[in-house]
Amino acid sequence: MEYYWFNIHALPVLFTGIMMFASGIFVLLKHPLASVNRSFFLICLSVTAWLIPTGLGYLSKYPDQAQFWFKCDNFGVMFISVTVFHFVSSFLQLKRRAAVRMGYLVALLFGFAVMFTDWLVIGVHKYSWGYFPRWGFFSLVFFTIFFGYMAASFYSLWSEYRKVTEPVRKNQIKYLFLAFVLAYTGSVDYLPAFGIPIYPFGFVSIFIFLSMVALTIVKYRLLDITLAMTRGTIFTLVYAIVLGIPLPVALSFQAQLEQHLGTHWWISLWVACAILATAAHYVNLYFQRRAEARLLREQRRYQTMLLNSAKGMTQIHNLQRLLKLLAYLLVRAMKLGHASVFLWDDSREQFVLQVKVHPPCKMTNSPVEFETHEPLVRWLTQERAPVVQEEISQLTDTKRSRTVSLSRLEARLKNLDAAVVVPSFVNDRLIGFLALGNKRTNQMYSEDDLSMLQTLANQAALAIENAQFYQKEREHQAELFHAASIADLGTMASSMSHQLNNPFCIIAGTAQNREEYLRRLLKQSVELPESVRKLLQDELESLKSIQEEATEGSNIIATIRGITASSEESRPLMIAEAVGVALPVAQYKVPFNRIDFRQELPDDLPKIWGNRAQLAQCLISFIENAWDAINLKQERLQPPPDYKGLIRLAASTVTEPDPATKKLIQWLTLTIGDNGIGLKPEDLRKLFIPFFTTKATAEKAMGSLFVVRRIIEAHEGSVTADSIYGTGTTFKVRLPVLTDEQAQQRIAAQRVAGNGPIHPHTN
Repeated sequence: MEYYWFNIHALPVLFTGIMMFASGIFVLLKHPLASVNRSFFLICLSVTAWLIPTGLGYLSKYPDQAQFWFKCDNFGVMFISVTVFHFVSSFLQLKRRAAVRMGYLVALLFGFAVMFTDWLVIGVHKYSWGYFPRWGFFSLVFFTIFFGYMAASFYSLWSEYRKVTEPVRKNQIKYLFLAFVLAYTGSVDYLPAFGIPIYPFGFVSIFIFLSMVALTIVKYRLLDITLAMTRGTIFTLVYAIVLGIPLPVALSFQAQLEQHLGTHWWISLWVACAILATAAHYVNLYFQRRAEARLLREQRRYQTMLLNSAKGMTQIHNLQRLLKLLAYLLVRAMKLGHASVFLWDDSREQFVLQVKVHPPCKMTNSPVEFETHEPLVRWLTQERAPVVQEEISQLTDTKRSRTVSLSRLEARLKNLDAAVVVPSFVNDRLIGFLALGNKRTNQMYSEDDLSMLQTLANQAALAIENAQFYQKEREHQAELFHAASIADLGTMASSMSHQLNNPFCIIAGTAQNREEYLRRLLKQSVELPESVRKLLQDELESLKSIQEEATEGSNIIATIRGITASSEESRPLMIAEAVGVALPVAQYKVPFNRIDFRQELPDDLPKIWGNRAQLAQCLISFIENAWDAINLKQERLQPPPDYKGLIRLAASTVTEPDPATKKLIQWLTLTIGDNGIGLKPEDLRKLFIPFFTTKATAEKAMGSLFVVRRIIEAHEGSVTADSIYGTGTTFKVRLPVLTDEQAQQRIAAQRVAGNGPIHPHTN
C-alpha cells in the first residue's frame, strides 16, 4: 500500500458508506414500484458516493491524492439535498417532477465542475483525523443549492404538518421532520472545510437517520416511525457508550500503548473493539426488547387475542353470526373506526357487503358491491396480500398499473374509508376481504399488524367456507323437505281422490234425488198447509247447498292434484296455464273480492318451457306473500280509511342479453306487485335466504321464497325484488321464451329418454 496508510478514523466512515449502499439496495428490492423506496435508494446512493471517497481521502498519504478523493466525495454531496427533496416530495405526494428533474440536472453539472476543476476543492487541510478538503469561492454557489433544497424540504414538511388534519398523517410527518432535524446536524462536516477543527461526525447523524428511515420503510412500511426512532436511539446510546468511550481513551494514550504493546498496538485495540462490539450487540438487543415490549404491549395483546379467537371460529355454523363476531372483535380489540366484511355472492356474481361494525359496535349494512373487474378486487387477486391505502399513493406507474388503475384504486379505498383491506383466500380463490378503518388511537398499522390480519383472514376463510357449506346443506335440506312435502301431498291427493270423490258423488247424487222428490211432492200436493210448504222449500234450499258443496269438494281435490302433480313433466306451455292452476288454490287464503286484483296477461304471449305445477307453486307463494304484506300494513302502519289492497299480476316480453352466453334473447317477464307494507333495505337483501321471513312467525318454510328462486333458476330464469317500506313490493320473474326449434328438440329429447324428466337446460 504505497499511497495509503492505516487510519482508524477512516474505518467507521467506510463502514457507514457500505452499510448505506446495502440499505438502499435492500429497501429498493423490497418494493421497487414505490416512489418512496426509489427516492430513498437515491439518498443512500448519494451518501455512499460521499462517504466512500471521504474514507479513502482519510487513508491517503499524499495531499494530491487526498484532494482527488475529496473531489469525488463532493460529487456525491452535490446530490444529497436534491435526493432528500425528492424523497420528501414522494412522501408528501407533491407533484414536483419539474423541480426534482431540474435539481438532478444542476447537481450533475455542478458535480462535473467540482470533479474537473478546482472551483470548490482548492486543497486539503491536515487535521488529527487525517486530510480534509479545503473549499474555495464555489462553496457559496454550493451552499445556495444545498441549503435551498434542504430548506424547501423542511418547509414542505412543516407546511404539510400544519395543513393536514388527520391525526395519523400528522404523526407521521412530525416524526419524519424530527428525523431530518437529526440528520441535519451532519452539516457540521462543512466547518472543517473552512479551517475550523471540529471532528466531522456527520456520517454518524446520517447513519442514524437513514437507518431509522430504512427500518420504517421496510419493517413498518413508512407507517409509524416512533418504534424505529426508539430503536435507533437505543442503538446509538449503547454503541456510543460501549465503543465510543474506549476509542478516544485509546487514542489519548496512544504513546503509552505503543510503549507497552509495540507499533502494532492497534491490533489489540481491534480485538478489544470486537469483544466490546459483541457485548454491545447483546446489550442493544436486551434494551430494544424491553423498549418494544413496552411500546408494543397493547399491540401484542390484541394480536394474541384475535389469533386465539380465530381458532374457535370454525365451530360457528351461522354465517351471519360468524361475520358479525369477526367484525366486532376487530373493532373492539384494535380500536378501529370501523370494520367491514365483504363476501362473494354467487347469485349476484359480486363481492357484497355482509357486515359493517362501527363503535360502540353498532351494525350497519349500507349496500356496497364490487365487481370482479374493479381495481381493488384485481389488485387483491394479483398481490394476495393486504393493501394499504397510504402505500398505493406512493406507487408509480408501471406495467402492472396499466392493468390496475392506481388512481381508481386509491379513490375506491377512500370511498370505503378503508386504511387497510385484507384479502381472504381459499386455495387460489378470493372469497372475500376485510375493509378496516383507521385506529381510534391514531396509531398506524405496523408490519406485525398486517401479518396478523392476513393470518386471521386466512383462518376466517376456512370458518366462512365451513359456515357456507353448512348453510348450503340447510338449503339442500329445505329443497328436499319442500319436494318431499309436495310429493307426499300429491301422492296422498292421488290415492285419496277416488275415496273422497266417491262420497262426494254419493252425497251430490242423494241430494239431487231428494231435491227432485220434494219438488214432485210440492207440485202434486196442492192442499198442503202453508207452514208445511215453507218447511219443504227450506229443505229444498238445504239440499241444493249440499249438492253445490259436494261438487266444490270434488273441484278442490282436482285442484290439489293439479298443483301437486309430481309426475307432470316440463313441456311447452303458456304462462296463463300456470296462473289458471294457481288462482283457484290461492283463493282459499286470499279473498280476491276484498282487494283490487288486476290480471294483465295478453293473449299473444309466447310459450315457455316449464313445469306447470312448479310455476303455479311460485305464483301461489308470490300472491300469498302479497296478501300477508297488505294485512301487515293495515296492522302496523294504519293506512288511510280509503286504503284498499292491490295485487297486480302482469306479463310482457323483452329482449335482453342472456347472462350466461351474453347473446340477445327474448324473455317473458312476469310482474307480481302489491301495495302492502314493503321491506326495509336490510330485509330486502335477505329475502331469498332459506327460512327467512318478515312475518311475526316463521310459517310455511316449504313455501319460502328461497325455494321459489330455486324453481325459477331451474327454469333458466331469474327473480328479483324491488321494495320500498310503507309503499309495496314488486317481484319480477324472467323466463326464456321458447322457440319452435327448441320445443321440437326438447320434446324429442324427452321421447328418447323414455318420457323421463328433462332438465330445463337441455337444448
